[in-house]
Amino acid sequence: MAKNINSASRLHSILTQVTGSSPNATALVTWSSAFQINEGGDVKKAMLVSERLRWLHQELDILRSQMLNANISEKLYIAAFNSIEHAISPLLLPTTWNNGVQYLKPENLLALEFCSEILPDEENLIDAETLDEIRAMVKELEVMLETSVLPESLVSLIRHHIKLIYCALDQYPIIGATALREAARTALGELVEAREVIKENNQTEEVSKLSSLWGKVNNAADIALKADKISQLASKTWGFLENILPSLPL
Repeated sequence: MAKNINSASRLHSILTQVTGSSPNATALVTWSSAFQINEGGDVKKAMLVSERLRWLHQELDILRSQMLNANISEKLYIAAFNSIEHAISPLLLPTTWNNGVQYLKPENLLALEFCSEILPDEENLIDAETLDEIRAMVKELEVMLETSVLPESLVSLIRHHIKLIYCALDQYPIIGATALREAARTALGELVEAREVIKENNQTEEVSKLSSLWGKVNNAADIALKADKISQLASKTWGFLENILPSLPL
């Protein structure tokens, strides 16, 4: 386990995973397996993989900025970063994985390890059990919606929140707990806008489950992100909705 959890450690974890993949498989197959993308044909998989590679590129850009701000000599890591940028290029998806893995030499991965220890420890890992509990709650809510008699506008809102959470779970291994925090912030704004219809239906099983689900997500993000001010702000903001959302943990 990495000593510090940050952009460098997350990149290192994902890239180390794919170095053991078959060099004769396509890059699309390699990344689909790494990101656990099983549904759809090649076109759908390519779209989903490209999206996740974009998230990796964003983390690499964040890492570049952090290393510059840390006043570490660029010559010590720039070659490794440039190679990693080539490895995660979506242009390689139709080609065999040997075209990508050639850029993930041990010294380049070692550079990421050094960066992860040089940079601050940004957050705590969210344990697998908590993530599994969130996924299970989302699936339960999906099943509820199949026979729901809630107003269509509210059903649509809840379905959108389900997508937000699924996306955050997909992003988490790449960008960290910020993914959960941003999903919760987006949801909060939508809940405020829809407060009247939610208040009219706040005793329903679906809304109660939605409330418990966002409480679980928000609590996981609060524990992972080790900034007290962020945690306090989140609790106060969600507390604003306690009169329209049932059983919301504060």
